[in-house]
Amino acid sequence: MSRPSSVTIASWIWLFCGLFTTLTIADVLSATNLLAFVVEIGGTADELSAVPVIGWLGTIIATALAAAMIAQVVAAVKLRDGARWARVLLTIAAGITLVAALWDITLWSAWVLLAAHMVALVLAYGDSATAFLEARTPDREWDSVDA
Repeated sequence: MSRPSSVTIASWIWLFCGLFTTLTIADVLSATNLLAFVVEIGGTADELSAVPVIGWLGTIIATALAAAMIAQVVAAVKLRDGARWARVLLTIAAGITLVAALWDITLWSAWVLLAAHMVALVLAYGDSATAFLEARTPDREWDSVDA
């Protein structure tokens, strides 16, 4: 069975969403570094002790976002090849995006990503996409639970 266009489009949308995360990574690093800089300029002695913590926190969050971005990009590519686990992983990414959008309703990038994820979900769970993914023979034991 040839790959339906809905799988290809969903894969490209999720690839875009994964790469769009680089803006979030840059925002996190910029915000934490700016906060650390402002605290360093006018902070009291107690506040100055928080500067390294703020910097490390930004680095840890950015590293976690980078790992998630890499996982999403890999899953988007694997979805085009017919890996069913990729659709599950990308569905989880859509759920996390929903939580991020609801966490701060003023965050426009989360709403853009949420809309893109919802379109990709509809395409990836359509009849033709499901038939394509179910027709693929798993190349590993963990690709299919019922196989």
